[in-house]
Amino acid sequence: MSPVKRPRAAEDAPGVSAKGRAGTLEPGVLARPPDLCPMLRVLFLCLVALSAAAQVPAPDGRALYGLINRASGRSLDVARAATTSGVATVQWEFTHAPSQQWRLVLIREGGEYYRLEAKHSGQCLTLEVNPTAPAGANTPLVQRPFTGGLGQQWRLVPTGQVGSFQLENRLDGRVATLATNDKFNNTAIVAARSIGRLSQQWRLFQLQLKLASGPPYFAAPEPLAALNSPTGSELQPVPAPDGAHLYFTRTRFAGNVEGVAESGDTWVSESADKGRTWAAPTHLSQPAGLNTAQNNAVQAVVGTAVGPALLVRGTYEASGSFRDEGVSRVALTGGGKPAALRIANYASSSPATGFYMTLDEKILLLSLEREDSQGANDLYISRPDGAGGYTAPVSLGAVVNSPGYEFAPWLAPDGKSLYFASYGHQGYGSADIFVSQRLDDSYTKWSQPENLGPRFNGPGYDAFFALGPDGTAYYASTGPKDTAPKKLFRTPAGPPPVADSAAVARAAAAAANPLAQARALLTGRVLDARTNKPLEGGAEVQALMIGGPIDFRSTARADQVGFQMSLAPGRYRLTTTAGLLTKVDTLTVRAGESRRYEPRLTPATVGSRLDLPAIIFTQSQAKLIGSSYATLNALASSMKENPSLEIRLEGHTDNQGPADKNQVLSEQRVAEVKRYLVGRGVAASRITTIGYGGSKPKFGNDREETRKLNRRVELVITK
Repeated sequence: MSPVKRPRAAEDAPGVSAKGRAGTLEPGVLARPPDLCPMLRVLFLCLVALSAAAQVPAPDGRALYGLINRASGRSLDVARAATTSGVATVQWEFTHAPSQQWRLVLIREGGEYYRLEAKHSGQCLTLEVNPTAPAGANTPLVQRPFTGGLGQQWRLVPTGQVGSFQLENRLDGRVATLATNDKFNNTAIVAARSIGRLSQQWRLFQLQLKLASGPPYFAAPEPLAALNSPTGSELQPVPAPDGAHLYFTRTRFAGNVEGVAESGDTWVSESADKGRTWAAPTHLSQPAGLNTAQNNAVQAVVGTAVGPALLVRGTYEASGSFRDEGVSRVALTGGGKPAALRIANYASSSPATGFYMTLDEKILLLSLEREDSQGANDLYISRPDGAGGYTAPVSLGAVVNSPGYEFAPWLAPDGKSLYFASYGHQGYGSADIFVSQRLDDSYTKWSQPENLGPRFNGPGYDAFFALGPDGTAYYASTGPKDTAPKKLFRTPAGPPPVADSAAVARAAAAAANPLAQARALLTGRVLDARTNKPLEGGAEVQALMIGGPIDFRSTARADQVGFQMSLAPGRYRLTTTAGLLTKVDTLTVRAGESRRYEPRLTPATVGSRLDLPAIIFTQSQAKLIGSSYATLNALASSMKENPSLEIRLEGHTDNQGPADKNQVLSEQRVAEVKRYLVGRGVAASRITTIGYGGSKPKFGNDREETRKLNRRVELVITK
């Protein structure tokens, strides 16, 4: 494998002036013996070239990498994880999805150009020049099967800080860059003339699954049945040092202050036998006032046995209001109010923050997204400043922190073993739990994170690992399905596992080739429900495996003839999309099977009214909840693809509270939706808004189960 070279003409070497090249001294430059100048110049240029070449290690053609943009921290991805040829590339928050995993393969041995091959499709990053495009126009980059063309050949040109490079195309020398310098998912990746911007710089993040081999060792996990509700989600277990209390967060539960919502309340369970059994949980009432209509959670139990306290998320104002920002400390006894921790230079561009504090309150760990983050949330450390506050957060470094999302830190009693959850490090799918060992007292040098393995991790969501005083591990998991409710599990300390050589061999074979079984063929058409004929304008069908051992997805474009896709055996969620229209089904296919699937959509026309149930706001506020952005991004994309479309956004509330305040709130909410869409490139003139407050309920207001359905945004097509 050849080293990555930095092509640079001698006359462009930094530090050598034009006058110097012409033989004229710049002011203040001492003369050197003429016979030494050429020799020194050559030596200097050689050192520059060697230094630049060493900045980016040559990629391993057998490995998979995430390609991370330096400006945004987001990764190179294929739109909608499509497998069809010609689909555009975009940036997306890094989750190590197959469409974000790239193999860099040398075009020829000893050369400097690579093809960039996407894992999920086997197709390559491609620049296709449009001869009719205006001069100097940026060109979207797409995926295509490899043909050997110059537009599919790229070299890594070291630029900026160590490890950064530009992806330079062999066809015309342009480089891969963000179409707009932002952090939004779905921003296009284009080819543009190099001007040295940070948004034109990338870095490699190698993906490798490293399993923890222990100690400590744990027994088989068991669900905490007494704590898990039938319908809600339970997460973030925090065992107290006394072994008699277990705090946790419960969301989407009618017994919370805010009812069934994405935000959570704190609940607590007690044990009379040091954690062997747990009683039915109760809504945390002491200390009083910790649960509000916003997101509340216990982050850690701190202090001494005679003066214990809780570290809780958010800031409790003297006025009685609550802000989901920062973190506070409150004594468990004495009736005191939560006091916000003063953290120097505290800031996070992501509202989804998290915290952990050691029992002695000397180490505060934070999950934040800041200017120096590798991508999404990173883990940081803050220490007491000696004046009652905490120092500015310092990153734990690029070994622990990936380009993805790190959260839920928990430092073991030894002060060295850091457990945390990550979407970025290689795992079994979704979020997994990892452990890393502290290597010095700076808290910035750590061992390579190790995945806790299949005892804790699977295809679904696994996070919030915490150790009880007896060594029992507690954590939250959705099981095999990422979309299932989160439930609490525990696993006591156990003996080292006994290796089953046959099982290990089978697992290794499956890991090496998880798609060995014969594919199933899915064909069909997308029909207009009114005419039973293929839908005008076509549609997109996306298949996402659910509950399977691998992350498998496929996308096909349905035209007037139909569509077809090749699927690994398993159960799938099929999402059919045409503009603003969406239909979701589930389907199971067997190895070698041929199946027919013909979803029906009813086209929207002027006057059509569409509910947008996924657009959710913080209760009593016009602040969008993070889960709303996927729908809003899809809506923005649809409007940009249909430039003549005009809409009216109608805001509605329930009947709780004063009517005049509900009216204002409904107007503010649709205005916030419009503001977001305009920020994503939709002309403001195409969107009108109106708020109706609680005057137009769609469901009964007598029960919370139906009342919450009245807090909605509706879309009406006006043109």
